[in-house]
Amino acid sequence: MMNEIKSMPAPLILPDSVEITEVGPRDGLQNLGLFIPTEKKIQFIGLVKETGIRHIDITAFVSPKWVPQMRDAAEIVAAFPGEEICYKVLVPNRKGLELAISAGVKEAVAVIGSSEAHNKNNVNLTVAESLAELVLMAAMAKDAGIIIRANIATAFGCDIEGRAPCQRVLGISQELAAAGYAGITLCDTTGVGDPKLTYELCSEVLTKVKNAQIGVHFHQCRGFEFANIYAALLAGVKMFDSACGGLGGCPFAPGASGNIATELLVQFFSKLGISTGVDAARINDCGKFAAQLQKDFYLHAV
Repeated sequence: MMNEIKSMPAPLILPDSVEITEVGPRDGLQNLGLFIPTEKKIQFIGLVKETGIRHIDITAFVSPKWVPQMRDAAEIVAAFPGEEICYKVLVPNRKGLELAISAGVKEAVAVIGSSEAHNKNNVNLTVAESLAELVLMAAMAKDAGIIIRANIATAFGCDIEGRAPCQRVLGISQELAAAGYAGITLCDTTGVGDPKLTYELCSEVLTKVKNAQIGVHFHQCRGFEFANIYAALLAGVKMFDSACGGLGGCPFAPGASGNIATELLVQFFSKLGISTGVDAARINDCGKFAAQLQKDFYLHAV
């Protein structure tokens, strides 16, 4: 006879609801080989808007020389005035932020890498130089009356330098929060994360960074991506990036895979009893639309 069970393990604590940021129109499309017509991008964003998602990355104010897919950024912003939805744009430096402010954005997202190699490839700066730039950008955003957030790329490591030390990522997060960043997203840019690392890093940052919202951004990761999402949930994360159709990649991180598909992420949270506020049928349609864009304009090999 089996021994009597004298006690039950403590129940796992999961949030009742989470926020999803759709990054397909920006992060998802930046790697496609042919320029996607502006009207197609506007159509994509409009479809996402109807799903119930309240946070959408719509474009990036970056050099068209390096990321030609985003050369119509001002036109995209003009098509989507603030309204009730949080439309975000990526800005890699002060010049990008100046252009975004001039275009009338309400929210911008800066970027810094925890990996020296990736950061140099991405913005041609050392991590320390990027951090100094982002502090100045926070002051600019405050003066302009807009919200600014930050993505920490390669927060879980990269293929060149390996695993990122938690204390380095924590230090960057603390400095950004102190500078006035409203949110910080930990990004697994090259899909090297694992559930143990995810739980440890997210727990550490959430425990010690109290004045900024903490989110995560996972790419497809050898089948680990949803285990990483679950680990982040257990650590207390409530903000998640994804891209319809699994679009994505990084032109400055060779080997970077696509993002987690938003339609699959919505299903995943639903199975856990976690509300996203997203219409499942409509987000599935967005996934099909994104897949067709990918088919029509093909992925550029990097």
